[in-house]
Amino acid sequence: MIAIEDFVVNGKPIKNWTISEHNEALDTLGARIYEPFHGVLLLGGGSKPYMLKVRMVKGSEEVETELVDGLACYSAVPFGHRDPVITEAVQQFVAGMATVPRSISHSYLGPWLVKLKEFTGMDMFHPKSSGTEANEAAIKAIRKWGKNYGGKDGKGIKDVPIIISAQNAFHGRGLGSTAMMDDDTSRKDLEPLMPGFVHIPFNNIDALKEAFSKYEGSVAAVFIEPIQAEAGILVPAEDYLHKVQQLAKENNALFVLDEVQTGYCRTGANFAWQLYGLDKPDLITTGKAMSSGVLPVSCLCGKKEIMSLFEPHGEGSTFGGYPFAAFVGLLTIREIEKRNVTKLAAENGEYLQGVLREVAAKHPEKVKEVRGKGMLIGVEIFPKFDGHELSMKMLDHGVYAKETHKTNLRIAPPIVIEREGMDKIAEALDKSLASM
Repeated sequence: MIAIEDFVVNGKPIKNWTISEHNEALDTLGARIYEPFHGVLLLGGGSKPYMLKVRMVKGSEEVETELVDGLACYSAVPFGHRDPVITEAVQQFVAGMATVPRSISHSYLGPWLVKLKEFTGMDMFHPKSSGTEANEAAIKAIRKWGKNYGGKDGKGIKDVPIIISAQNAFHGRGLGSTAMMDDDTSRKDLEPLMPGFVHIPFNNIDALKEAFSKYEGSVAAVFIEPIQAEAGILVPAEDYLHKVQQLAKENNALFVLDEVQTGYCRTGANFAWQLYGLDKPDLITTGKAMSSGVLPVSCLCGKKEIMSLFEPHGEGSTFGGYPFAAFVGLLTIREIEKRNVTKLAAENGEYLQGVLREVAAKHPEKVKEVRGKGMLIGVEIFPKFDGHELSMKMLDHGVYAKETHKTNLRIAPPIVIEREGMDKIAEALDKSLASM
């Protein structure tokens, strides 16, 4: 067996690199697109599925320890790390795997599409790799539909079809998904961006009515997250999504949901839209947990009349639906159903939100709100406190969680986390807040 840790790079085996050497390589050679925690290095899965084995700087020494994983790779790891069923199945598959593009069929793709139909309730599917790619494909589908069937009369939109999206949303890093967001940092120096996007406040139905009125006859879709995750786990009013869907229908526009992070049981339902009693959306995008965190897998899922507008050579993906992706996609759905993970997410979410709210009640001068659905939870602190400082203190107290939008701590551990692990998260939050 090849031990890549013994591979000599920069004069020494990788296993002998110090944390500072790893950080220096990242800082000098990696594009500065992330700001990872300095002073901590992942070594692998820990003693339990929701634990991470790490090396950390403590004083002047590097020590090995474990952290509770409070992020699950931004919801991509529902079963945690080193799950024996997932691990064994993937090892067996990789040992005999061949990689082919979609120009030749294979024995897993068809069955996966059938299970996707059962699991999502949608009609047709376009597998991709990243969530961004699924959203980019959705933009294409919306424009195709808008040009052919959009407008008040359903005869097509002659100018650029308008897509209404929400302020503070996150849809990915492609040029189309970037144009769909209003984040200044993401858009900096990229103008002119793709035209045809209008941004309105999230959870504000009057703003949506005004947008439909202003762009009457030109709106092809409303494209939003059912819960805004990156923005700080912003949960809409119970009737908001229903009203959005109704307005879209009344204006002959598509109702499109980005479920890349909220889908696959994370919110206590297979998909977050199901929490609100909605009719089936016209399109949804999924990703992250589709592969149990084993590799990037995503998908555009939609109604037949929209998805049928794609044609050969007009859209594609080398790794979208290739054998490994379809295999782990099938495996993930099988394990979700077998272990009743959707119900577990609802139950664990109720418990975790409960203990976090108890902690918040002890620090009313620091915590503004605890909110979420299922196992997607945000702890918002008051602006005079620093979210990054809070996440660093959580790290010191044995929990890996990360701030978003400066005043929100996102907590989304593996769905299979035990109560012992959830109690550790609450205890770490209590100690961290107390020391701020």
